[in-house]
Amino acid sequence: MIILDDDLIVGKGSHRVCYRHPDIDKLCIKVSHEGFLQEQDYELLYYQRLNNRKIKWDLLTRYHDVVETNIGTGYIFDLVVDSNNQPSKTLEYYLNQPNTEALVEPLLKLKVYLIQNLVITKEIKPRNIACINNNGIIERCVIVDDIGNTEFFPISNYVSSLAKSKIDRKWRRFESSLNNSGLSLK
Repeated sequence: MIILDDDLIVGKGSHRVCYRHPDIDKLCIKVSHEGFLQEQDYELLYYQRLNNRKIKWDLLTRYHDVVETNIGTGYIFDLVVDSNNQPSKTLEYYLNQPNTEALVEPLLKLKVYLIQNLVITKEIKPRNIACINNNGIIERCVIVDDIGNTEFFPISNYVSSLAKSKIDRKWRRFESSLNNSGLSLK
């Protein structure tokens, strides 16, 4: 059993709390709030689907294993860290900093990655994207949460043209929200 405490918290969402793994630097453990375990199961099935397709994990955190913790079942994922080995901050954080234009190139690379690897997200939100900072330069933007297909009949999981259309539609919504925050990817 792995012991987690508040000192290890990396982030909190409405459905989960993410803890830095106490023994392995580049891993984290996500523990779902009560009532959201079924959602976690759906996400894990989607991760398995991506793993079976042998996608590149450059811009998406990889799922590793399930583990028991002192606060419930935990799910081990990659932890996105900066060059100083500290957890990377979210896009939400960087949107509130000066020089947001430095985010454009890494975000456009993320869009290409999602389409090339057919990675469908529930939604693309700034709080679910970690930005890897290497000595003051944002190198990459990595999806850390909210992946999976929410369709009742997830046909876009099987038809790549539909998956690409779905990803593009969600990206346009995300880009519109960035425009409202003052960042244009054009």
